[in-house]
Amino acid sequence: MTALALGCSHTAGVGIAVADCYVSVLSALLAVDIDNQGVPAGNAGDVQSNLVQALTHTQRPDFVIAQWPNPIRRTMWHNNIPKKENIMNSSTAFKELLRTGEKNFYCAWIDTIIVCNLLCQIASVPIINILIEDISQEYHDMLAAEKIVLHVDRKLPDETWLMDNAASDKLHHSAVCHRQWAQRLYGLVNENTTQ
Repeated sequence: MTALALGCSHTAGVGIAVADCYVSVLSALLAVDIDNQGVPAGNAGDVQSNLVQALTHTQRPDFVIAQWPNPIRRTMWHNNIPKKENIMNSSTAFKELLRTGEKNFYCAWIDTIIVCNLLCQIASVPIINILIEDISQEYHDMLAAEKIVLHVDRKLPDETWLMDNAASDKLHHSAVCHRQWAQRLYGLVNENTTQ
């Protein structure tokens, strides 16, 4: 059995040892090889690109974990050069999109999640969608209309993602957090792959 983990720096394990990353911990818990395709500073487009690559050009995974990066991220093109931007690192064009409304980001993000889930459904590959934070209910409702559950940080027992900004860069999360994420995902993977 093999699996695929997609996401941003949280999935890549920025600021901690590779062995401490939730993907590595989960791989050991499940005794399954998990291909870690986390992209530091990545966005939803990176998740989609890596999923398409995996479903069409490599051994099809038995399941996918999609850790969705913050919606207020995208690749902006400047003179034919792609640049990953976010709220802290943004061009005038990015700032203008944000100024005119968050839906410029959130709706495209939701569409990407829907497309990725549809691709997995067509390929008969279970996908577990996670977000290491939360979003407003209207976006959950948009996903629910497509029968997609996004496992977020609800600050409830067994429904949280521990966060502490205690990685070596003081921006990302510690090995303690990654172990908790792996434990929560262990249950989600078993729930979504043994039906």
